Amino acid sequence: MEYSAALAYLYHFSDFERTGAFARDPEGNLRRMRTLLALLGDPHLAYPTTHIAGTKGKGSTAVLVAAAISASGIPTGLYTQPDLHTFRERIQIDGTPISEAEVAALVSEIQAAVGQLAPADAAHLITFEIGTVLAFLAFARRGVAQAVIEVGLGGRLDPTNVIAPQVGVITSISLDHTAILGDTIAAIAGEKAGIIKPGMTVVTSAQDPAAVAVITATCGERGATLVRVGPFGSGCAYEYDAVTVGAPLFPAEFTAAEPPLPAPFAVTTPAGTRELQTSFLGQHQRQNATAALATLEALRVRGVAVTDAGIRAGFLAARWPARMDLVGARPWLVVDGAHNADSLDALLRALATTFAYERLILVFGTMTDKDIDGMVQVVCQHQARLGAVITTQGQSPRATPARDLLTDFVLASPPVLAAFDYVGDALTYARQLAAPEDLICLTGSLALAGEALRWIRAAVHDPLAQRIVIAGNDHP
Repeated sequence: MEYSAALAYLYHFSDFERTGAFARDPEGNLRRMRTLLALLGDPHLAYPTTHIAGTKGKGSTAVLVAAAISASGIPTGLYTQPDLHTFRERIQIDGTPISEAEVAALVSEIQAAVGQLAPADAAHLITFEIGTVLAFLAFARRGVAQAVIEVGLGGRLDPTNVIAPQVGVITSISLDHTAILGDTIAAIAGEKAGIIKPGMTVVTSAQDPAAVAVITATCGERGATLVRVGPFGSGCAYEYDAVTVGAPLFPAEFTAAEPPLPAPFAVTTPAGTRELQTSFLGQHQRQNATAALATLEALRVRGVAVTDAGIRAGFLAARWPARMDLVGARPWLVVDGAHNADSLDALLRALATTFAYERLILVFGTMTDKDIDGMVQVVCQHQARLGAVITTQGQSPRATPARDLLTDFVLASPPVLAAFDYVGDALTYARQLAAPEDLICLTGSLALAGEALRWIRAAVHDPLAQRIVIAGNDHP
């Protein structure tokens, strides 16, 4: 089987990421997954795992945890989603995506196993289930000693919820995917808490009282040990300094080709106080880094040989594109995949404390199933320096038409309001509008962020843009 044929096979199943709809009731997910995995020798049980759920920050936390374990000399698999450029990004071993040849060979095995399923089960498989089986199988074949698994959607019925993790993590919880997970924080927290297994350690950085109550109750019911993460003064076992002081990290006159690292910040742990430092921009990443530290220390208690040197090196080496990703200067050009109101608010606040700029030129596109009204309200709250809103749309069938978004953003009353169907045209117009002291930020969707990064890498002649890494392109 060729790589292109493997991708065609993966994507011929029902694909929520692309369509926004399930083809059937997801209640059968876990039974179907276990049946398929058993036909392949139960690869998901061949190595210890860490399972990470949450609305915001789960990907960043997963990347940091995996990088630190790997930097400690332990072969480590990382499974995340979605990808920006190539499906292979989802399945990495020690920071490197698996190869096209591996994907092709393993998908061929999976296809044969699918042929042994009952017809009703085979008919109800979805792309994410096949991709998850592919990740489990790749990690087993490569002999990883640890794997960090990010939940796709929710937790309770997510196809990843067949593993027996050493540690579970539930990051910040907010409203997202409400048609599937529920329309209250408590309901969504209940779905996320579905990853909690008897006797495990659970690390959570959730702060909403309704979410914390659900997670705490579930840990109590299942005999799991809860470790909480929060800002200084929150009474949590792990607390971090959430306050950014001093001048912005990036002054207006910045011209270097390599961005400086954010300053270290203080964290208190059960063992005392220490400093953490990552390459991730934005003070909201302090919460994710602290959650990653708590997770690594919980793994250490369970016998995983994570070292302090590995934590330091891994946190600094970790990269997570399209998360407050600086790809241009004068004017600043930042790409971020924020796609709900809370994430967008955190992004806009972080931009204001990280960069010195005059006007914000916002390039925005999102999916039809997202809380567009909520995100518009967030932009209205940050009107002081808003110079323009330029709406656009990605290639996904779920993308909201740019002109529909334009109508929504009239409420924000930006001095300039425009719509472009193609992200390259939207970014070109933004760069024409922006003065050297302004900041252009593209956000609203990770799929759109991927398209933007590919366009910027090809079209923007800036040393920061040339740092964009595209390990392959499976997307239009």
